[in-house]
Amino acid sequence: MKKFIKIFPFFLGAILFLTLGFWLGDSIAPEQEETAKVETTASQEAPEKPRESEEDLENKLQQKGDQWGKENPNSLEFRIYDLDTEQSYTYTNDEKDKKYKTASIVKVAVAMLLLHEKEEDQEGLTDEEEDLLSEMILSSDNEAASSLLDDSLGGYESLQTLFDELDMKDTKVDADNWGNTTTTTKDQMKLLQELYLSSQYLTEESQDYIIDLMSHIDREQSWGVYAGSSNVSLKNGWLDDEMNGINEEWIVSSIGKVTRGDNSYLAVALSDKNPTMEEGSQMIEDLVRISSDYLL
Repeated sequence: MKKFIKIFPFFLGAILFLTLGFWLGDSIAPEQEETAKVETTASQEAPEKPRESEEDLENKLQQKGDQWGKENPNSLEFRIYDLDTEQSYTYTNDEKDKKYKTASIVKVAVAMLLLHEKEEDQEGLTDEEEDLLSEMILSSDNEAASSLLDDSLGGYESLQTLFDELDMKDTKVDADNWGNTTTTTKDQMKLLQELYLSSQYLTEESQDYIIDLMSHIDREQSWGVYAGSSNVSLKNGWLDDEMNGINEEWIVSSIGKVTRGDNSYLAVALSDKNPTMEEGSQMIEDLVRISSDYLL
């Protein structure tokens, strides 16, 4: 009997240990099974497409530019700014930060200056100014631009006040021909950032007004940056650069914002020495498509 009493606690402990083990196993197993499910599900999710480096995109732009240059030599600088990563990319086949004539892309600056002056004077646009502004952006009407500069802004030279205020140090207005205003891609990117990002120069209402016009340009204006997506706001410029009275080369430019889904980028393309307007615009479109494939 004494021997049984000594052995009994041993058997009781063993039974309790086995019972506790089974209970713990049942309670832990579902958690382990759930963890396994989560890990399996996560492993089956498609990984995000890795973003290439700045150098990778610029190499692609360089390859396309070199290819074009062999067939249709010109002078071009192309600059883009990724609004999501705040990363900048640049391609040029000429001197970096070269100054180009704006042609009609300067009309965006005219619109910004006009609305800024109206804000400062706490005035609204007249019916005539609204019509001229619409014609200037939608159909790139030159007479509308000249009328706004002469009658509402005090002359072509007034544009320089905007360039100076936005610290566009390499942009100079031409007092005789606003289309011959000279600028750089860096300065034009400053202008676009003032239009599309938070601005101290324009109210959001004025920004939206101009962007809406740039989003509804006439069909014949649908080239350049337009090629980047079905959701684009832009302004193009083109000008025959006469030499000795002979139309030998073309100035072709395009600026704007390209969007697809939640991703967007700003783009500036300035060029001259183009054999034809069509070849200049086609090169810009090819570079824009490469940028959209990479960034969007």
